[in-house]
Amino acid sequence: MELTNNAPIASASPVGAFTSMFYEPTATFQRLEARPKGWFPTLVLMVSTAALTLWYFSMVDFAWLLDQMLAIMKPEEREQAAKFMSKTMLQVSSLVSALLMLPLFFAIMGVYLMIVSKALSQGMSFGKGFALAAWSSVPGILLFPLGAMQILMASSGQLGFSGLNPVSLNQLLFHYDMTHPLATLMDTLNLTTFWSMFLLVIGFQVWAKLKRSTAILVVLIPYVLIYGLWFAYGMSKLA
Repeated sequence: MELTNNAPIASASPVGAFTSMFYEPTATFQRLEARPKGWFPTLVLMVSTAALTLWYFSMVDFAWLLDQMLAIMKPEEREQAAKFMSKTMLQVSSLVSALLMLPLFFAIMGVYLMIVSKALSQGMSFGKGFALAAWSSVPGILLFPLGAMQILMASSGQLGFSGLNPVSLNQLLFHYDMTHPLATLMDTLNLTTFWSMFLLVIGFQVWAKLKRSTAILVVLIPYVLIYGLWFAYGMSKLA
């Protein structure tokens, strides 16, 4: 007689789930399904981003950084920009932007995953969609030690903000300067982006109870749409 194990899967602790997401994502998503606890990866990623941003502005050669930023502006814009671009202003704006973008992105993905899942399966709540986006972004924590390494190696303090991420497509492959229309796009796309997409496919498949091919399609649509339009816009600037 065949025996089946109908015991419920034990829920994961937030710290344990954060670690196991790197080597057993499917099992981790299964353990998180009952109690996703999306606040934990959101908080960890926000704190690490804030810490790296504050560290960067504490060591950067601000006069050099300001020259780099003014160099990409039109001549008539430089004088006015130089008046208000202080170190404190850039530090605060960069910090606020970094802290707001993470939960905002998770919220947008949460709405998208909620709508799509309800159309394709039994559906998931906004909170669960938010948590799925947050847990899928766990590889982003690697940007902290990588950024720290870049800061420690820049003894002169002459390090651009995009240089904090050595695994971006721009740093790895293209090496566009700040004036290139595709520079920001290639700075944004990095190896952890693709890793997070892979985790999002796994998590959506597990939580929405869908086929892998359907989960891949659902995850790819917003990324292809957003980055595709961004790339098309950049190419139009080159024409």
